[in-house]
Amino acid sequence: MKFGAREIIFVTLMAGLLVATYFLVLAKGQARREALLSEISSKQTALANLKSSTAGIDDLGHKIDELQKAIAFFESKLPQEREVDKILKEVWQMAEQNSLVTRTVKTQKSERGPNYSEQPITMALAGDFNGFYSFLLQLEKLPRITRVTQMKLEKMQERDGSMTASLTLSIFFEPDQSSSGSQKMASGM
Repeated sequence: MKFGAREIIFVTLMAGLLVATYFLVLAKGQARREALLSEISSKQTALANLKSSTAGIDDLGHKIDELQKAIAFFESKLPQEREVDKILKEVWQMAEQNSLVTRTVKTQKSERGPNYSEQPITMALAGDFNGFYSFLLQLEKLPRITRVTQMKLEKMQERDGSMTASLTLSIFFEPDQSSSGSQKMASGM
């Protein structure tokens, strides 16, 4: 078989056709395939992120119920505003039961929170330290929410074990509905 100019031109044209087919058809298809694979990969990553971020949503309703029960529990511990005097009397009686002398009791301006109010009370007590300690233990066991925010103890020189204490006790209470309603109306104007 003899290779002449015609055969060489034919082989060259066939090779050119193969190269043109690769660049015009196969390369474009390969680029489009890589773009689709990249898009699939990014969508799979987004789907995995979505699954991990929504994994706790099923349990969210249960957690909300638990938190609402906790709020109801703490709200049940809040006395009504009209009961604050009773609690103050109870604290006073606890001090007397523990042989403490109540020197002063001063109520400070109450502070209002979203669903509660706080009434700080400054007290000055004197007596035996063991009685004061028992008083604090009883205060801690009160069924209502109370908090000692400040406390200062001083030893008395006259007797061993005697002391004076000044403390600020906060009593939390639920504000009367009538006063909160009038405040809501005043703030709405």
